[in-house]
Amino acid sequence: MMVEANTGLEAGGESLLPLEIPVDLHDAMIAHCRRDDPLECCGILGGVPPRVLSLHPLRNIAASKTRYTADPKELIQAHVGLREQHREILAIYHSHPRWEAIPSSTDLSQNYWGEMPRIIISLLTEPPDVRVWRLGSDSFQELPWKLIGPTGKLAGALQPTPPTD
Repeated sequence: MMVEANTGLEAGGESLLPLEIPVDLHDAMIAHCRRDDPLECCGILGGVPPRVLSLHPLRNIAASKTRYTADPKELIQAHVGLREQHREILAIYHSHPRWEAIPSSTDLSQNYWGEMPRIIISLLTEPPDVRVWRLGSDSFQELPWKLIGPTGKLAGALQPTPPTD
């Protein structure tokens, strides 16, 4: 199944607007990661670009500490629900329970969603490290995002963390 979404990217791949994630959905996403620890978890964020309006945790049918495969039935159900509300998939998220919030070689090789933003949550630190990426077949680029209040009031802006050597 091919799903197209407006990810807020220009044809040249430059971000028009940072993804805006309400603090309550951000916290629910982290809670999902902690609940499924030590296994990787996965889900999608839906909304109207660039604003995230809903969180859709999905079952990881791989049941793995190092990989995830979203339950296809749950993914289709979430996508249909979003379309009925005139919303889109804005990002895919998954956890790295024992790794940094940096795309792995598996993340790159199993990138079936093109330039759809990918959120990786690392549970190595407290609070967990949340980073947003655009993945290529053999490369990745960090994207800026904003944490906003549940009412839309700006709670703070998060910019890409410089890579560590």
